[in-house]
Amino acid sequence: MKEKELWNLFQSMTLAEKLGQMTQTTGEYFVGKEFAEELVVTGPAMEEMGFDSENIHRVGSVLGVSSSQAINAVQRAYLEKSRLGIPLMFMHDAIHGYRTIFPIPLALASTFNTKLIEKVGHLTGQELVATGIKVNFSPMVDLVRDARWGRVMESFGEDSILSGRLGRAMIEGYQGSADGTIGKQNVIACLKHFVAYGAPDGGRDYASVDMSKKELFGFYAKSFEIALMAFPRMVMASFNSFNGEPVTASSYLLEEVLRQKFTFTDLLISDWGAVSELKNHGIAANDKEAGYLALNAGIEIEMVSNTFLKYGEEYLSRKPSLIEKINQAVWDFLNLKNEFGLFEHPYVDENEEQKVIRSKKIVNAACEISEASCVLLKNENDLLPLKKEDTLLIIGPFAKTQDLLGNWNCKGKAAETISVEQGFKNLASNVHAYKYLDEVPEELLEKSDNVLVTIGERWDKSGEGHSSVDLEIDTAQQSLIYDLKAMGKKVIGLGFSGRPMALGAVIDDLDALLWTWYLGNEAGNAIANLILGIKSPTGRLAMSFPRVSAQVPLRYNELGSGRPANDSTYSSRYQDLPIGPLFPFGYGLRYGRVKIAKVELSSSVISDDNPLNISLELTNNSEYDTSESIILFMEDSISKIVRPVRELIDFQCIALKKGENRKVEFVVQTSDLAYINNEEKKVFENGTINFYINDLNKKVANVEVQNRREGIYK
Repeated sequence: MKEKELWNLFQSMTLAEKLGQMTQTTGEYFVGKEFAEELVVTGPAMEEMGFDSENIHRVGSVLGVSSSQAINAVQRAYLEKSRLGIPLMFMHDAIHGYRTIFPIPLALASTFNTKLIEKVGHLTGQELVATGIKVNFSPMVDLVRDARWGRVMESFGEDSILSGRLGRAMIEGYQGSADGTIGKQNVIACLKHFVAYGAPDGGRDYASVDMSKKELFGFYAKSFEIALMAFPRMVMASFNSFNGEPVTASSYLLEEVLRQKFTFTDLLISDWGAVSELKNHGIAANDKEAGYLALNAGIEIEMVSNTFLKYGEEYLSRKPSLIEKINQAVWDFLNLKNEFGLFEHPYVDENEEQKVIRSKKIVNAACEISEASCVLLKNENDLLPLKKEDTLLIIGPFAKTQDLLGNWNCKGKAAETISVEQGFKNLASNVHAYKYLDEVPEELLEKSDNVLVTIGERWDKSGEGHSSVDLEIDTAQQSLIYDLKAMGKKVIGLGFSGRPMALGAVIDDLDALLWTWYLGNEAGNAIANLILGIKSPTGRLAMSFPRVSAQVPLRYNELGSGRPANDSTYSSRYQDLPIGPLFPFGYGLRYGRVKIAKVELSSSVISDDNPLNISLELTNNSEYDTSESIILFMEDSISKIVRPVRELIDFQCIALKKGENRKVEFVVQTSDLAYINNEEKKVFENGTINFYINDLNKKVANVEVQNRREGIYK
């Protein structure tokens, strides 16, 4: 539709029709139970939601409808009764894949590979487009440091630069560009949840968040600031309150910070039911007041509540200037629909879906990305890899199951998922899998020197609404490990979870440990490829593993202390626990060795006029084609306020052929060394900066910062 035609359409809209475009609901109101398996159902009846046979055909978008057939049916039923014929836009939560399920985002973050993350976004977008879905509620770049929070599985971990850059890559994959332009075979990315949702009190989902502005802008908002550089066309406000103010009703966070400070200019949507939940927060007495607060704060699409449509006319009589917000939101949304060509082509080609969904190209990519997402945490005496000819005995709760998709698995099917048992059987002939130790024939147990033990927590123990205080593996799994060790077996752990687990009770009894998280449809194939040495593990932890549950929240970039942790009683440590995490951020082993050598600095001084080049030489001494993640950390040991003991500056993932030697370079600007102070200002100071590569405890170089000016840095 030409812009003039679109403008004429906009001019012909009534206020009720405009408010309808700002309202989102689910699809069952249009097709009933005809496509029950393809709908996410709200629960309340249409009347309870405040809809009737007339205003339901004014809404602008629908979420949770799957399959091209169901989407076309909803669209058809809607357009038959819509006065202006403005098509619905369909949205969904394909967090780590739509029908082909990739590793959970926390596992994807272990790749430290922006190209792979972009690929996940691109391939997921292809399946969504073929189905008729135009908006994906992803990525989530909430910074997380507390493994008790269930939604850590949706995150990219505990570092804001890593989270932001992986989020940016995923947005570019979804949208098909780096400038916000939506490609023909791409979808809109909805960046979420703005902001600080990942820091709830006690790790309890939906709980309040209280933190300093220094912490907010230095860490929790930083990941959003970086991801917004990819120009996502939609942002979702978070459920939580921030310093006593619910984000859904916060003009400060949504207008001053997101719009003005971070210059976001596209559509802002609430989370599911969050507008109505302002009543539960205690800042609104009823739905009418809740809607007014949200609209006034800048919410432009209300997800699964109906206050705008019901009370919008009253809001305007109360504050006439709100019409400017309404008009801008509706005009932007109509333009987005027009950009997709929805006015001319409101329906999707149902034949295309079958060609794209779970195509060989996408499934093969899922296996490759799953392999890159696993982290080798222990490998005593190079026990791994095993040989195909070995007797392969696999025991434990995840040995035979196909429930390996992880939470938020969209339209993924367990029946299409490769179990651990099947993955090994695809490569070897002498494979035996059992859920319990007492099922294993005595003769088989006697001749099995090495035993693969599957440990962790079930997929549905993490995810939204699934916060837990206990991060230990259960006692039955602990006993299985102890019993096998007592028999003199070499015990190889395969770890499954949506969060870091506390493994202090069993780590000494494991001879090797590969943490696989939840890898999606290709889990079994990827795990077998790694354990049997067809591929080498390359992942690194994006989130630290505690020794015991009570050690969380935990992060590598904690602030320095006047009495740093040491063997002294009077230092910052627990008296009954070794210092530090069991496995820190960035940790990950390999088969063979990739050597880092010849770390060189272009200068001993860095300034605005003299950026610093850090170069190093990588040599792949292993027997594998592999990838090596190079993580550059800094330490500012003397500053005007306490700084983190280590801070990530940059990272690269380098592909290396067997025996290959490559030079790697980082460019460090003075802005990379600045920080947010207690007055919310970005500050730059002269002094000495120490650098670390991969190893948080091994300094490799330092540089003197000698700038002509100090103080506020712009």
